[in-house]
Amino acid sequence: MNGFSSEAQTMSLMAFIAVITVTLLLCVMTGPDRDDLGEFYTGYRSLTPMQSGLAIAGDYISAGTVLGTIGIIALLGYDGLTLTLSTVLSLVLMMFLLAEPLRNAGRFTMGDVFGRRAPGPVVRITAAAVTLTALLPLVIFQLAGAGDLLAVVLGFHADGFKTGSIVFLGLLMITYAAIGGMKGTAFIQIVKTVVLLGAATVIAVLILERFDFSPPALLDAAKEGSGLRDAYLTPGLQFGGDGLDMVSTQLTVVLGAAVLPHITMRMFTARNARAVRRSMSWAVSIVVVACLLIAV
Repeated sequence: MNGFSSEAQTMSLMAFIAVITVTLLLCVMTGPDRDDLGEFYTGYRSLTPMQSGLAIAGDYISAGTVLGTIGIIALLGYDGLTLTLSTVLSLVLMMFLLAEPLRNAGRFTMGDVFGRRAPGPVVRITAAAVTLTALLPLVIFQLAGAGDLLAVVLGFHADGFKTGSIVFLGLLMITYAAIGGMKGTAFIQIVKTVVLLGAATVIAVLILERFDFSPPALLDAAKEGSGLRDAYLTPGLQFGGDGLDMVSTQLTVVLGAAVLPHITMRMFTARNARAVRRSMSWAVSIVVVACLLIAV
């Protein structure tokens, strides 16, 4: 592996520092200025539906979604495209089945919804335990991928630096949340979503231009590049033809991805039921576009 040139690594480091500086400043400027739970958890519901939709999409399109999905599509073709479809379908189900009831039944988090129906500390403790159990593996997976990617881009390959990158990024995420609250982190997710869509659009156009904007030509090249040829567009490669594993994975994504705690918390920032519906419409549209670009 040749890696990047020293000039490219220097530019990457400068860009990384600039992004951290700007986003931390954005958190400070938009975050809560008082010790007020309403402002910290909902930002006083001041976000417009479009802003809220961009923030939901930013939370939903994680590093794992981008890197993992691209890898699966590149190597396994049909199964990766099916996974992408399941990712979109999960948010659609959230929009039609859960978004509005959550907004109307809770105050700050899903734990509030449970607390209203079954008052007492046991329910909240259980909800907190389930939240940590669900999010801890996800966070470790996301930070591990992001830390490795950061190490590669900056040109450091030592295991100690990779571990340090993971710890640093984790502390940075905690700092964002602690300083910015719901509103501050929303604006960071908005910036992330806009940058991601812009970069993905440019890359997708460049890829399609290379194949004269012909999707069949792109698919033929993908089949050859994967080494699978015609099997690239057939289902079952991911689990060696085990249909039960395939179905269970798709169900896990469809039923689980959109109801993770950091996604459901965004429902409580909407001003009313109409606003949460419009926010979810924006979020679904953005995720559909992003997934199409990711597939390319």
